[in-house]
Amino acid sequence: MSITLREIVKQVEHLEMKLVAGEAGLDREVLWTHMVDSDTISAFLQGQELTFTTGIGISEKLPLLKLVQEVYRNGASGIVINIGPYVDKIGQDVLDFANEKAFPVFEVPWKIHMAEIMRIICFAITKEQQSRIEVTAALNNAFLCPAQEELYVFPLMRKGYLADSVYTAVTIRVEVQKNTVAGERMEQLHSQLGSHLRCNYKRILCCAQEKQLVLVLCDYTGQERKHVLTYIFQHFCNELKKEETAVFCVGNQAEELRQLHKSYETANQMAEVSALGRIPGEEVYGRHKIIVYKNAGIFRILFALKDEEVMQEYVRDTVQPLLEYDALHHTDLAGVLQCYLRHDGSLQDTANELIVHRNTVNYKINKASEILEMDLTRLENRLEVMLGFGICQILHK
Repeated sequence: MSITLREIVKQVEHLEMKLVAGEAGLDREVLWTHMVDSDTISAFLQGQELTFTTGIGISEKLPLLKLVQEVYRNGASGIVINIGPYVDKIGQDVLDFANEKAFPVFEVPWKIHMAEIMRIICFAITKEQQSRIEVTAALNNAFLCPAQEELYVFPLMRKGYLADSVYTAVTIRVEVQKNTVAGERMEQLHSQLGSHLRCNYKRILCCAQEKQLVLVLCDYTGQERKHVLTYIFQHFCNELKKEETAVFCVGNQAEELRQLHKSYETANQMAEVSALGRIPGEEVYGRHKIIVYKNAGIFRILFALKDEEVMQEYVRDTVQPLLEYDALHHTDLAGVLQCYLRHDGSLQDTANELIVHRNTVNYKINKASEILEMDLTRLENRLEVMLGFGICQILHK
């Protein structure tokens, strides 16, 4: 749990801590602070510290550039240099190195006590750690124990989130080769996204669960919500590794804090179902996608169905014969048919997506019609089959 250098700059701006190089690295995270006046001490860094030096150890054997290079090599997030009797000016060689490596270098006048800056930073880190723990506990209680209002309503109200505000839950899942990212990597993504949200947005909470992140947007509606989510989605995806894919699922709007669990449930349902197939209205951007409950069409009704026996009976009466045929003959008529349905019964558009000849699609759709004993050129029959496939996804989530 950490804060970024960008946040730290805001915390200590009254203490004349000035950025002189490495601005591109201001989103580096800081876990703690550390004094380094020799390259020997720098070897004890554990990574992600903001380092401080008075320059007392600077000499011909240890020029300032070498010290900066050593703390960078040992994983520090940046360095604060006290300008005074030991370092009267930061050399151009240091500035060039810092800019090349996007390694933030700050200077502080001698009259400022660096211990005071370190105290403020450590307090801010500790406060953020405690706040994150409290927010995560409160949100998970709101999601999972909505009847126990004392566990989340007042804790969130103390942080400025009113009971009668409008809320939207958004789940974020990251996959690598269809395996959901979890553990340490998920915590790292949580920390990075949390820092970005604190620096750029108000009224957005973020918490981590075992296999997903959850955002909660407070009083964002309409176009404002759409724009904000688009910016967050783009930023998050840009931070991912090239083998990682992200799925954002935006739940329905909750009209008060006590209804937040319903928004979370719809977002969670869409995340589960999307892993099994496409959902109407999903927006695909490269290898990433956003699914908005409001745009999920008939799936909004399917999500509300509770009687699994009725749902299973409907599947048996509609698409089950085709699924059984595919399993027995190692074919994919169901996949072709679902593509055909997505394209409103257009053979040519289906052929274009599947990169096959139109006649091939026509043959497979006719075969599917024969197996299902349905005329798939009729709209009402296509709707029945679409419902069957949708229910099948929900049953197997």
